[in-house]
Amino acid sequence: MKLPGLLLALGLTGTARAQSPSAPTDTLLLTPSHSVDGQLIRPFAARYTMLMRHQGQEKPVGSVATSYEYLSRSGQEIGLKRSVITFPSGAIIDSGTVDRRTLYPRAHRSHQPNGRTLALDFAGSHVTGFNQVGAQRTAVDLTTSAALFDSFSADLVVLALPLRAGQAFKFAQYVYEKGGPEWVRGRIVGAQPLPAPDGKTSRPAWVVQTFGADKSTVTYWLDPSTRQLLQIEFVRTGRELIMRQAE
Repeated sequence: MKLPGLLLALGLTGTARAQSPSAPTDTLLLTPSHSVDGQLIRPFAARYTMLMRHQGQEKPVGSVATSYEYLSRSGQEIGLKRSVITFPSGAIIDSGTVDRRTLYPRAHRSHQPNGRTLALDFAGSHVTGFNQVGAQRTAVDLTTSAALFDSFSADLVVLALPLRAGQAFKFAQYVYEKGGPEWVRGRIVGAQPLPAPDGKTSRPAWVVQTFGADKSTVTYWLDPSTRQLLQIEFVRTGRELIMRQAE
């Protein structure tokens, strides 16, 4: 799922009151050719309940269905991610392809209920495509200093990390809504049980946090054996958006 578009769709804008990452001493630089192993990610299909938490109260606001599968195209091993984010005003339908080993982005397509279509293609450090709303089309043609991850695949980057507690990391991603490249910093918190909603039970999990340049915080809980995401929390403006895996 793509965080910027999702937060805009739900009206979660503004400055976050989020925890800042401590200054790392050995920050691991992640690139589409270094420090991530996309082959750790196995094909999956999962559904999540989307909730807004405010002053300790949770309110359902939608659902997310996401999947990841392997494809073979012209001898290349490709990963295809699809996400459908459904909420009362409509649905965002996203898809993106990446190199299965490096998570280097190939293409990204997004269709939103306001009639907006975003089409991006990646070739090395070159990003091309268009953003169209109604009859108005804006071209995308950007060359960056190095190949970037696509923001739609940020969760895949997290799943492809080496699970080393306390490890700080950073990576650059392309975000159309923010004008291009954005640096994300993060840390692998380590093993931390994920409590069930009833608070009576918990399940084993690893926690990874990322910190955006806009002060937003994303906390990921992942199953250490399957590397599937169990829960994701986005923090902005004193509110929290939660994606909790449905049973």
